[in-house]
Amino acid sequence: MDEQRLASVLVEFARNLTGDFPIQAILDHLVDRVVEVIPVDGAGVLLMDSDTEHHFVAASDDVVRGIETLQMELQQGPCLDAYRTGEHVAVRDLAADTRFDKFSPAAAAAGLGAVFSFPLRLDDRQLGALELYAKEPTELSAADLEGAQTLADVAAAYLFNASARQEASEQARTSAELAATLQESLIPPELPEVPGMEIGVRWLPGRGGTRVAGDFYDVFPLPGKRWGTLIGDVVGHGARAATLATLARYTVRTLAVLQASPRRVLDGLNDAVLRWGEPEQFLTAVYLTTRMTSQGMEVRLARGGHPAPLIRRADGSVEVLEPPGALLGCIPDGGLKETRFLLAHGDLLFLYSDGVTEARHGLDLFGDERLTRLVASSDPVPGTVVDAVVNQVLVHCHNDPEDDVTALALRAL
Repeated sequence: MDEQRLASVLVEFARNLTGDFPIQAILDHLVDRVVEVIPVDGAGVLLMDSDTEHHFVAASDDVVRGIETLQMELQQGPCLDAYRTGEHVAVRDLAADTRFDKFSPAAAAAGLGAVFSFPLRLDDRQLGALELYAKEPTELSAADLEGAQTLADVAAAYLFNASARQEASEQARTSAELAATLQESLIPPELPEVPGMEIGVRWLPGRGGTRVAGDFYDVFPLPGKRWGTLIGDVVGHGARAATLATLARYTVRTLAVLQASPRRVLDGLNDAVLRWGEPEQFLTAVYLTTRMTSQGMEVRLARGGHPAPLIRRADGSVEVLEPPGALLGCIPDGGLKETRFLLAHGDLLFLYSDGVTEARHGLDLFGDERLTRLVASSDPVPGTVVDAVVNQVLVHCHNDPEDDVTALALRAL
């Protein structure tokens, strides 16, 4: 997989969202560019309303277009299976395949050798499927499969946003409703269950509560029984900030499959933001990977301009993690460094946005010292810690936070 090309495609998707591209244009762009990233000969995509109905189709050539619609006619094929299950489906040799007794012979007769289908999914919603075709029997690498699924996930997020804009225009929705819809693609509705780890999170939008926030976070699985965790904050609010946050979230997801080093992942994100080229659009981020061992949770962490994470040890002591790293999207080399440490059983890692420490009442900031004391004194359960912090921030600013407030805690069990 061409990592630089993949990052470039992600940036172009972000431009599409910013430019208010229609749904068909996003689909056409996806099938045109995916073949530049993944070693296949063609691509197609179907958006579906159900197992039997589709409402959009795009394809890199007429052969692929015919095979895409054939699956709906036959009611059989990897595209439908990916849509139904939410998991990718690989048919590495169509001529030898026995799973799809009607579809595979027809696809082989059309001159195709292999097909790989990836669900277009956004959280618990299935929008359709992306399919990659090869003229000869083909085996894609794990990185290629992960990269293709990431592209499908990115496309799904942008398609959801495009659909929301279209519906808002047609139905004259209020700006508050549209903002809430856009926000759904940035803030996961729930976090995954991670073996050996307990997670707690609280997020609140800033003043007004109706704009699209600049904070974002994510927790996702990685190869080798590792997990990635991301928290970030885009400078500004609104649709452009949401676009950059979406770019950041999925660029990190993509690079994390290709790079084990959090520092290199954030370096790649920095490059992607610089290539995006939007004036005065920057972000901060902390990205880390975790892996469970018999001693606890091994952590690798890098930070780009974001508030310093805290470690609350099982004995109640608190440490501040301050690996250097500049704001992302400002300069080509932000001097990012990586730190490694162990969270022993019972230790807790606390991540937060600057909306926590910069919450104010008059000239009185909530500040680092208050936060550190609160993390040290709270019951070391992730849900309890994040609730305690956010509740005290609201008390401090009289329930009127100027900026978004995000708190995320991880504990090694």
